[in-house]
Amino acid sequence: MFSRKLAASAAVLTLGATSLVACSDDDGNSTTSTEVVSETATETNTTTETAGNTSTSSASSAASSSATASSANAEATEEIKTAAGTAMVPAGVKAAMDKYADPAWGEPMAVEEVEDGWIVTYDQEHYITWNPNTGGAPTWGQIANEWMTDVRLDKKLGFPLAPETENSDKSGWTQEFERGTIEWTRGGTNDAFTAIVTEK
Repeated sequence: MFSRKLAASAAVLTLGATSLVACSDDDGNSTTSTEVVSETATETNTTTETAGNTSTSSASSAASSSATASSANAEATEEIKTAAGTAMVPAGVKAAMDKYADPAWGEPMAVEEVEDGWIVTYDQEHYITWNPNTGGAPTWGQIANEWMTDVRLDKKLGFPLAPETENSDKSGWTQEFERGTIEWTRGGTNDAFTAIVTEK
């Protein structure tokens, strides 16, 4: 009798060490509960789901890093030649030069970074302008002279959005800027040309 109790105690200790729970049903039969196994399986599933979310999060981080790299490439610099030597400019400046500069203007005389963007100066009052908001545009002549004064002093108009266009009544030319327009016009009469600056 004593040896049976000792054997039963040893069995309980062994089951306790393996984290299984022994219990008896109403008839006094000993059974092993499967609840612990089920709970363990559920916890494993939870871990798997968490691991899946971690993978998704890692993929999102990789996509975000890729977008950041693309943005960095957009801000890459390129070397351009000027009459004074060479200069490093944002890639957008070089792209605007390639798109708008007329070969008849010759090589750039100077390139300058101002508060809101870049200005490339060519001979006879021709300029290529660029900032990240506009993508670049040329300006020249009297409209350019008015704008150069504004961009250096008042800074009300921002950068050109597109090349100047001739007025529909042939009275002069108008150029659109980020925050206004400059019109070089006779006002539809034979009077002398004048600059009309309009802020938005």
